[in-house]
Amino acid sequence: MTLTTPPAHVAIIGGGLAGLTLALALHDLHIPSTVYESRSEDYDQGGGIMLSPNALRVLDSVGVYQRIRDRSFRFDVLAFTDGQDSTTDEYYFGSESIYGYSAIRIMRKELLDEMKAMLQERQIPVLFNSKLTTVTADGPAQVEFAFDNGRTALAPLVIGADGIHSAVRKAFLPQVKPMYAGFMGINSVVERSQLRIPEGYHLPATVMAKSGAFLLVPQKPDGSELFIGSQRRFAELDQAGWEQLRNDKQKLYDMLQENKQDWPDVVQSALEATLVDRMGFWAFYGIPPLASWLSGSKRIILVGDAAHAIPPTAGQGANQAFEDVRSLATLLSRLSENVPLDKAAARWQSYRQARIDKVLDLTKQMNAKRLPEAERAKLPPGAFWGDQSLTRGDGGELRWLYEPDLAQEAEKWVQELESAS
Repeated sequence: MTLTTPPAHVAIIGGGLAGLTLALALHDLHIPSTVYESRSEDYDQGGGIMLSPNALRVLDSVGVYQRIRDRSFRFDVLAFTDGQDSTTDEYYFGSESIYGYSAIRIMRKELLDEMKAMLQERQIPVLFNSKLTTVTADGPAQVEFAFDNGRTALAPLVIGADGIHSAVRKAFLPQVKPMYAGFMGINSVVERSQLRIPEGYHLPATVMAKSGAFLLVPQKPDGSELFIGSQRRFAELDQAGWEQLRNDKQKLYDMLQENKQDWPDVVQSALEATLVDRMGFWAFYGIPPLASWLSGSKRIILVGDAAHAIPPTAGQGANQAFEDVRSLATLLSRLSENVPLDKAAARWQSYRQARIDKVLDLTKQMNAKRLPEAERAKLPPGAFWGDQSLTRGDGGELRWLYEPDLAQEAEKWVQELESAS
């Protein structure tokens, strides 16, 4: 029995960026929700994220952007530089004059803490230490689910915002498994003052050399700290293997230091400033396209990485999750006899999947551009990103990615469905 009115209550599984943004958007639309988060309230995943104009427009619409803007590092362009420190290419992550917002880099915890404070102000409940174990009943009018702490709950609608290893997805798509992309990014953090940065050198930068690509990205509002790292091909490990590597910081350090002499001096200075205990990595996983992001009853919906994990190369993973939840919240608020959830969700998913596919094309080309020279030489023309392929963005070519207002897009789908009925 598909929903034909806005849900009386929404259970959001996952208290990360997507889940908390969804809760704020639903609140503004007078739909109550409860957020269930598997980890403790003080858990800190660490690291920062880059947000482009499409995500910032969403955060602006729920009141978050103004609160975090001055606590982030703002920038427009990611430069590609060569071994002689010359800029060879530019990729626009944002631009206030062209796309309405500059891009930002912000620490993930800072953003989450601000969102949690906003949920508290609005008295939206967030239940921590609540790890979903089973969906005991799915439909036709309610979903019943249980957690590892013994708690059970009911809701007319459940949203799975619980990431690539989604427990919600496993409940109705147990055959879908995350797929390893063959790459990992090894990273660390250094103080900008320790680097030998050439005069006039543009940061953030992707430094291209024989060994591949090395990322230098300022963070903190004043840019005083740099996130550094390099991606490489790496054989897949099992869960225990990845965990062992995560704890083997010396091995990660040694891998990052390989071919140090092949990098220009600015990268060598970053490697010299790297501390073993600040090493980390990110294994790149995706999931195959799903036939449906909804369960058979249409009472469970997947968003963000649970529905479409995107490798981080083009910096669009979190950005696309924000788009999912902003458009979905608007749709849920407009459900009616003429706009039932099954039809509205089908329209939503087809629009979202088309955008994800375009982002994945961009990501593949960016991944290829960052390969070592010898591997790049084997690729056909157009296989990696450059001026001739998917666009730099300085002429507004990235409007398709940065400009859509997802709340407005959802309103258009509602009007289409109303006029068709």
